[in-house]
Amino acid sequence: MTITRSFECRRAPARRHLVHLFVVGYSSATLAETSPAQVTPTLEFQSSFLRQSPDHAGGAGQQALKALTQMHDLGPGRYLVNIQVNLVDFGQREIEFTLDPQHNQLTPCLSAELLGQIGVRLDSIADPQLLKSQCVDLLTLIPGAEIDFDGSQLLLAISIPHIALRRDVHGQIDPERWDHGINAAFVSYQASAQQGTNRYRGRQNTDDLYLNGGLNLGPWRLRSNQALRQNEDGKREWTRAYTYAQRDLPGTHANLTLGETFTSGDVFRSLPIKGALIGSDMGMLPDALQGYAPIIRGVAQTRAKLEIFQNGYPIYTTYVSAGPYEIDDLSTNGGSGELEIVLTEADGQVRRFTQSFATLSNLLREGVWRYSAALGRYNGAQNLEDPLLWQGTLAMGTVWDATLYGGLMASDFYRASTVGVARDLGQFGALALDITQSSADINTLDIRHVQGKSYALKYGKSFASNTNLRFAGYRYSTEGYRDFDEAVRQRSHHSNWYGSRRSRLEASIYQNIGTRSALSLTLSQQDYWQSSDMQRQYQINASTRYQDVSFNLFASQSLNDSRGKDRQIGLSVTLPLDLGHPANATFDVQKNGSHATQRATLSGNTDQNRLNYQASASHEDSRQQSAALSLGYQAPFGSIGAGLTQGNDYRNVSLNASGALLMHAGGVEAGPFLGETTALVEVPGIAGVGVLNAVGVKTNERGYALAPYLRPYRANHLVLQTDQLGPEVEIDNGTTQVVPRRGAVVKATFPARTVTRLLITGRTANGQPLPFGAQLSDENGQVIGMVGQAGQVLLSTIDEPQILKVSWGEQVEPQCQLPIDPQQMEQAQGYRMQELTCR
Repeated sequence: MTITRSFECRRAPARRHLVHLFVVGYSSATLAETSPAQVTPTLEFQSSFLRQSPDHAGGAGQQALKALTQMHDLGPGRYLVNIQVNLVDFGQREIEFTLDPQHNQLTPCLSAELLGQIGVRLDSIADPQLLKSQCVDLLTLIPGAEIDFDGSQLLLAISIPHIALRRDVHGQIDPERWDHGINAAFVSYQASAQQGTNRYRGRQNTDDLYLNGGLNLGPWRLRSNQALRQNEDGKREWTRAYTYAQRDLPGTHANLTLGETFTSGDVFRSLPIKGALIGSDMGMLPDALQGYAPIIRGVAQTRAKLEIFQNGYPIYTTYVSAGPYEIDDLSTNGGSGELEIVLTEADGQVRRFTQSFATLSNLLREGVWRYSAALGRYNGAQNLEDPLLWQGTLAMGTVWDATLYGGLMASDFYRASTVGVARDLGQFGALALDITQSSADINTLDIRHVQGKSYALKYGKSFASNTNLRFAGYRYSTEGYRDFDEAVRQRSHHSNWYGSRRSRLEASIYQNIGTRSALSLTLSQQDYWQSSDMQRQYQINASTRYQDVSFNLFASQSLNDSRGKDRQIGLSVTLPLDLGHPANATFDVQKNGSHATQRATLSGNTDQNRLNYQASASHEDSRQQSAALSLGYQAPFGSIGAGLTQGNDYRNVSLNASGALLMHAGGVEAGPFLGETTALVEVPGIAGVGVLNAVGVKTNERGYALAPYLRPYRANHLVLQTDQLGPEVEIDNGTTQVVPRRGAVVKATFPARTVTRLLITGRTANGQPLPFGAQLSDENGQVIGMVGQAGQVLLSTIDEPQILKVSWGEQVEPQCQLPIDPQQMEQAQGYRMQELTCR
């Protein structure tokens, strides 16, 4: 079998290896024509093992091997290089490189200032005299440090022992690299519609549309959250959670926000306001100072609609399948506060939960400040008063691992002040204590003025037993204490005014048991001074796995519309199925109040996880039987889904769709979703290129794709999936790095082109293969390829007829010419192949 035939039989990965072989040959030939720069050890190869035709010059093989030894890149001088510190990108710097004669290599000139920026603990250096040199000897300064310079990629990799680095700079990026991105307008949408038919309530239709829109103009970003909702009575209404303009304030680690927004919940409870807000953005600080995002967990009985409200405004909606669910992509406003989760089952049953996502964010490292200042009008969701208010908060990390924090709030009828301290207790966890004093003019018939105090205790710890107490808090308030929104509701005689809150207990615990089991508990309980009712809700989940079978035991109590009790307990068993694609069978038993339900479910996904399905059948002890079917598809432009639930007394049909549109100077792009911070990937004119950082995302016919969920103020690597591209696509560099500001749309362009690749088997006029190492030049005299084994050569060239010059040995003039016409060649697997004679 000839080499050409074996090449045709190989699959794509094998072709890649062959391509690399020829590319190495081509690169070596090219470098042989340039002057050597970087100093490397002298290499020599024996050419006697090469068998050449007697008709060829004896020095042909020797000349080819000589070219392979001249792999030099750079010489001494100044170069703009990319710097990596412990495999983390630091950025670009212009560095002076000098020749180290002892080691015969280039050495970078690193100043003490640059080492400090990198994160070296200069104050802990044993010999400070070493820092006075213009070029610091890092290897002598820090034992165990290493330096590796790749001249071909202009990459300077520095390895420094962790003990020699300042911990507070981990993950920090130079603010000069923060990019506010391009001008762009975008909208993310979630649309849903359902029709329910009930024997007792008749037909009911509801539909919802959630829009998160934005406009980026230079450093400014405008954001708006809109919702069009139709209730069961057929009445539609528009609601708006927020509309604001925001920008970073250079040098302050803070943002300026104008419009409808929310105050921070670090000291006081988060409030919706319409005005101006300046607040610290902790995302601009190192990773060690970052908080966590709230995760919503629960269990649905049927394919249910899940809605999340913050301060009375709807901010999220989706459909969840029967069984346990987890919402980990929630985007909240205000940093902390209280969320209301409304779960509407297919049969119309409604469950309500509340979840606080405030943590020990009060705790800061020594020397770190966090502040906020707000001025505006209260922007309640239920036609409440809109008094003018102002609020200021301040937190400061001090010595002894303690943080002092406090705040002031005032309106024409309300005043409040808070002072507190949080401390890291080491192995005993973290503790925060604060006291708030408030006074309010209620001006009702029975109450004119009230005042009181509220005491709060918060605790958090991760135990060595893999127990994570994410949050535990208790707040006790005297009868005269009012939060600002409580005072407004009481003054307005609002129906949601239940009385002043007396106490509230919250806890969230997660425990790993071995490597296969886990236990979690979420609990909240509160009572009021003017009422004997106590509101309590909890969720308990215990899960384990035996071989491939998973078991999950859950129990919960939610808040229903009458603030009563709604208890649920159940057990589910899930086992994998071999259906040619990922699939599972789940059997579960649930008891909800006095009703028990048994259900069997088949679920899975196919088409590279783009299509997912779920089918279930259930039976209640009250002889209510139901069946459900749902389908979902993840398309490049968005997601669509549909569900049908049929019971003895009801039927529910639902449709949902979600996606995103982004408009920029180059056109309008559609995608499945957009995060807070997004990248617009461009591979000009090349369609079907995947982005490794965004599952399922590929470039469209114009070469654009949307990569969501970038981390603001951090180095984000965007990597193209080039392993499935055809050989006609040539991309210079399939990876890049972007550092976006919060809310930015950054553009990452990957230079690419479509080329014609030729695999030619060349022979001399007497029928002998062209000698190994012979060089092929185009009409301009530029070397574009080198002959490999059996006279074969791989070329990337234009799609037009031309004459190539072939030369070997020490002769300057070409020995023969090779006429090629790519259009006349046979095409196979993306390559054009032909056997030609060099004359």
